[in-house]
Amino acid sequence: MRKIILVLLFSVSFINVNAQMSEKTKEALQKAQTELTPAFQYFFSDCVVNKDCDDCVEELVSKVTNEYQAYVVAGALYNIDPKASYTLHKTACEKVPNALNFNLEYALESHRAGDYETAIKHYKIYKKEVEKDYRVDVWLSECYLNLDKYAKAIEHWKAANHAKNHVGIDKAVHIIHGKTDQLQKRSNLVANVKEKDSKSAYELIFLDMNWELDWWNSNIQDYFLEKDMEIIKSVFGVESKEYKHVSAYKKIKELSKEFSNNDVFKKAFTEAKLILDNNQIPENGNIASDLLRIAFQNKLLDETTFFEKRGKEIIALADTQKDIELLNIYAYLESTVTGRVTAETDKKGWNEYNSEKFAISYFIGLADKNTFDNPDLAKALQDFPNSSKIHWVKLNCAKIEGKAIKQDLIAVLKKEFKTLGSDPNTYSYALKSYFYLLENEL
Repeated sequence: MRKIILVLLFSVSFINVNAQMSEKTKEALQKAQTELTPAFQYFFSDCVVNKDCDDCVEELVSKVTNEYQAYVVAGALYNIDPKASYTLHKTACEKVPNALNFNLEYALESHRAGDYETAIKHYKIYKKEVEKDYRVDVWLSECYLNLDKYAKAIEHWKAANHAKNHVGIDKAVHIIHGKTDQLQKRSNLVANVKEKDSKSAYELIFLDMNWELDWWNSNIQDYFLEKDMEIIKSVFGVESKEYKHVSAYKKIKELSKEFSNNDVFKKAFTEAKLILDNNQIPENGNIASDLLRIAFQNKLLDETTFFEKRGKEIIALADTQKDIELLNIYAYLESTVTGRVTAETDKKGWNEYNSEKFAISYFIGLADKNTFDNPDLAKALQDFPNSSKIHWVKLNCAKIEGKAIKQDLIAVLKKEFKTLGSDPNTYSYALKSYFYLLENEL
C-alpha cells in the first residue's frame, strides 16, 4: 500500500525525464533517494495519512541537506505543494546548473508560477540537448503566448506536431496546470470532521473515492478511505446518519466497479434506506449524484418519474445545503426529461451559486440570440475571468457580427491552455483550432 500511494503522488515530470541524466547525476540522485527512503516512507504511509499536510511537508523539507536531495524531494512535492517544490527545484538548479533535468524541472516550476522569461531560458537549455522532446515546444508555446510573442507561440505549437502527439500534448498541459490541492484538501476536511462538521464528512469520503490522478482518470484511495471511515465513525458514532450514509456510498460505489446485476444494487440501496422507494436523498450533492447515476444506469429508477416526483425536493435540498452539485442533479434531470435546462435554472445556478457551469449553460441556451455587447455576457466574463468557454461565446459573436477577433481570440487561447476546458473530454483539439485561427489573424 505504501508503494501505491508513493506512485500516485510522485511527480509525473520527474519520472518522465529521469532518463536524460548523466551517470554522475544519476548516481548522486540514487544516493539521495536511498538516504531519503525512511523519510519518504514515513511521509506517504504515516504522516500525510494521520497528520496535518503542511506540517508533514515542512518536516520532509527539513530532511534535505544537499542539492540532490532537494531535487528528489521537490519531485515528490510537485503535485502536493507547489511553493515548496518550486523553492527546492530552484535551489537544485542553481547549485547544479549543468544538469539538464534540473533545468527542465526548474523551467516547469517557473512556468507554473507565471515566471515565463525564466521558464523559457531553462526550457531552451534542456531543448538544445534533447531536441525531440516535443513537450518542451508545448510549454514554450504557452510561455511565449503569455508574453504576447504570438509568432513564437505559433512556431512552437506547430513544432509540437499535434496530429502526431495530441495525447502527449494533453498530458504536457496537465503537468503545468493539473490539480495540486488534494492532499491539503483532505487534511483540512479531516480537521473539520474532528470538529463534527457534517458536510466535511461527506466531502472527505467522496474525495477519497474519487481521487483525481489527472484530468482523465481517478481512483479510490483505499489507504485514506480506511482511515477516514474510522475517523467519521469515531466522531459521529456508528449509528449516525453521517456514518451510515458514507458507509452505504462506499459499498455501492465499490459494487459499481465489480457488478452489473441490478438486484445487487437494489439490495444495497434498500438496506441503506437511500433514494429508492422515496427514501432519503443524501445531503451531499457529489455523493447523491454518484448514487443516482448508479441507480439510473442499473434501471433502478427512471429519470422522468424521479424528476416528476422529487425534482422540487432536490431544489429545496440544494437551497438548504447551499450545494451546487444538488442543483446540478436537478439540471441534469430537467435536461433529460424536457430536452433543455431552463434559463431560470441556469440563472439560479449562476447568480445564487456562482457556478461557471450554469453560466455556460445559460449562453448555450441563448444560441443565436447571443450578442457581442450583451450585458449578461460582460457580467459573466467578470464573474468567471478564467473561463475559456464563456469567452469563446464573445469570440463567436465577434466573428458572426464581423468585429475584430484577434484580442478575444488571444484571451481565449490563454485561458484554454490552463484547463483545456472547451473540449468536453479535456483534450487539446480546441487549442489546436484556436492556434489555426490566430495564425490567420497575424
